[in-house]
Amino acid sequence: MQVRQTPFRLLRAAVFAAVSGSVSLLLHLWSGGNAPGPLQFAAAVGLLFVAAYGIGGRQRGFLALSPLCFAAQFGLHEFFEIGAVATAGHAHGAGLSMWLVHIAAALAQASWLARGDAAFATLLDALTLLFARAMRVLGAGALVVIRPRRFAMRAQTPRPVPSVRTAISHRGPPLFAFS
Repeated sequence: MQVRQTPFRLLRAAVFAAVSGSVSLLLHLWSGGNAPGPLQFAAAVGLLFVAAYGIGGRQRGFLALSPLCFAAQFGLHEFFEIGAVATAGHAHGAGLSMWLVHIAAALAQASWLARGDAAFATLLDALTLLFARAMRVLGAGALVVIRPRRFAMRAQTPRPVPSVRTAISHRGPPLFAFS
């Protein structure tokens, strides 16, 4: 089982759309934006789902998800405001607080989604190994193909130890002074 297979790709796209859409809407309203209608919100989540499925062919980390989340936040903000202007008949001035909230939401979403995507891939790997072991123990006779994944090992650098000062002082006149 791999994260790029269709059922898992659909699940990952649905999670991305649900997280991005709902967090964006709540923070948009919290920072003074106008509320879109339920159909408009459903359309926004649907567009996010289609976009997430299109780019969800492989696992992505925080650095790859950050620009995608920024684009989703910008698009959702504009999408929510277009619907609000059409229904309320007035323009919305996006203030600094609105953009700061959307930027914070994009960074938080990228972090949540990267961690969740990594955890989901680890879960699928563990389930694959469990299934392979169960097939081997039960003696089903079927060969189970396990494709090893390559993990990038993070080199953990040790924390710098503060220098220890001793009570012995090596200060004094230079050695040539006593010659």
